[in-house]
Formats: sequence, C-alpha cells, structure tokens
Amino acid sequence: MMHNSALTCARDCRPVSMTTRLGFDRLIHSDWSVAPNKRWTAIAERSPMGWSIASLAQTPSPPAFLDLLFDRPKTLAGFDFPIGLPSISLDKLGIGFCDLLALPASDHARRFLTPAETLFDISPAQPFYRRHPPGGRQADLLQRLDCTSFDDLLRACDRPTANRSRAESVFWTVGARQVGKAALSGWRDILMPARARGARLWPFDGRLSTLSSDALTLAETYPAEAYQHLGMKRTVKKRTQDGRTAAGAAMLGWASRHHVTISAAIGQLIKTGFGERSDGEDAFDAITGLCGMIEVADGRRAEALDALWNSPPCEGWILGQTDVPEHCSASLNAKADAGPRVGPIVRRRVRP
Repeated sequence: MMHNSALTCARDCRPVSMTTRLGFDRLIHSDWSVAPNKRWTAIAERSPMGWSIASLAQTPSPPAFLDLLFDRPKTLAGFDFPIGLPSISLDKLGIGFCDLLALPASDHARRFLTPAETLFDISPAQPFYRRHPPGGRQADLLQRLDCTSFDDLLRACDRPTANRSRAESVFWTVGARQVGKAALSGWRDILMPARARGARLWPFDGRLSTLSSDALTLAETYPAEAYQHLGMKRTVKKRTQDGRTAAGAAMLGWASRHHVTISAAIGQLIKTGFGERSDGEDAFDAITGLCGMIEVADGRRAEALDALWNSPPCEGWILGQTDVPEHCSASLNAKADAGPRVGPIVRRRVRP
C-alpha cells in the first residue's frame, strides 16, 4: 500500500484544536524520582471560579500516596516518568505494556522488570541494569538489545520536536536525564497497584473525554514539554534559582490570564525561584507539570495528536504533546493506512 507523502503526512498530523473542557475535578502531578526525598507532588482542585493550586509538598510513601490518589472521584494524576515502551521492545517482549503491568508474576514480566547487574549483562528480555560499568557506552547498549540505532530505543513521543529536545530512552540509566530507574520504581510502586485497584491508564484505555468519569486516571507528563505551553522559554535553567525565578514569572502570568488561583505560600515560592537549594527544581517541575495538565483539562490544548488515535496506542504518549516528533509524521499515518491488525501477530524472537 502506498503511503502519503511527507508533506501530506505532516499536514494530516496537525492536531485539531480542543475546545471542550474535560470533566476532571482534581488534578495531581508528581515529579517522580527513584530517591523518595526528591519526589514532589502538586494538586489543583476545580471550583465554579476555576482551578485552585493550594498544595505542594513532598510525595508521601507509596501506600499513603495511593490512598490519596483514590480518595476523590474524577481525578487525573500525571507522573514525570515514561509510561510505555518503544515498539521494538514490545515486539521482542511479546506482550503489551498494560499486560506487563497486569501480569508482573509471569515469566516474561518478572525477567523484564528485574534489572541485570550491569550494562554488559542485559538482553532484550532483560533490558534494565543496576550499575553502569566503567567504559560502558551506548554502543554496548545497542549491541546487547539487538538494535542498530539509538532511535530504536525511543518511543515516537520521546523524539525531538520543533519546540523541545529529545527525551531520554527508558533503557539508558546514566546521567542527570536518565529516567529508567525512576520508571521502574513508578511502575512497581504506583501503576501496578493502582491498576489493580481499578485505575485507568491514558492513552491505552482511550481518550480523556471517555475516562473523566472514572475514579482515577493516570497519565505520563514531561515538564519540559509544558514550558512553552505556559509562556516560558524553550530552555529553562531549572537548576538555578535565577532560571526558576524567570520561568516562574511566566507561570504566574499564565495563571493570572486563565484565572488559576495559587495560594500565597506557593505563589511566594514561585516568585523566589523555589529557594536557593538546587533541589528546588523538583518542586518547580511538580508545579510546571500541574499547570500543563490544567491547559489540557480546560481544553486550551489537545491531549495528543489526532493521529495517535488512528489505531490503539501501544507505546504510550506524553500528555499535551501535539507537535509532530521528528521523522514520525509518516509512521503515524502509516498506522492508519495499515488498518487494524487481523489474525495472529508475528513477533521477533527474544534472544535467550
């Protein structure tokens, strides 16, 4: 079947403006980390006058946090860690991401979710690792995961867009931007028990408009994706107080324009760049991600590209990302051209 031209694909992938307000009454955003003392959570509640942000605090223990998530209906909770896997990994694993969460005791899932000791011990069936050995390179990761390019380890939504740089691959666990260890923690501590209690998972379970009546909906966020949605610069120096202060001024301007009420205490934190300590970036990201969620909940921003719904999403998506990722416009439309899969799915064999 002939696919559309690149120009046609890019045109077809443009989002349709979303003008319908979603039915969520509470938004929770967690800046997650493998280190409990670096987890911060911000909460907004809707009233007839609009949204009110009155809670910003370190995230409680996972059991207490789960109870908080479920204590109010019509809650949308966002988490700053990958919720999903690249398609090449799903093909080699042989099950979908939601199946992985639902069947953690299965042989496939148990091995996949148990980190190997070092980078040199991983395989497609066991791609995570505990320690990065001296001299370990991305080339070693690619070789052991049977990939030819680092792009193979990115989901479509991880790729760079016109408005932000590339997100990190869930399988690379080195450096300040690594997300793999936090993702494993978040999947085990939050997603799996929440799904067992009936939580829905966006976008795997459908559009937000079909999920807002459920008790709890979980979604992936990426604060850097929200910067320009809130009027900030594309690049924010969030590890410095001056950088956070400048970005905070844009955030407060956004809140004023859209009648979002911020408590005096939180407003003072935003004005002062969340303090002098470098870990102020964690609280900053918690608030930034929450404001990005308000943009979606109020209908000023679409939840995703329309093309995402051409077939059931398998890799996941970042909430509010409507820019076409580089080199992905054709592949998004190819899903629609291919139509629904019928019959058995032939998957790549997992390397022992």
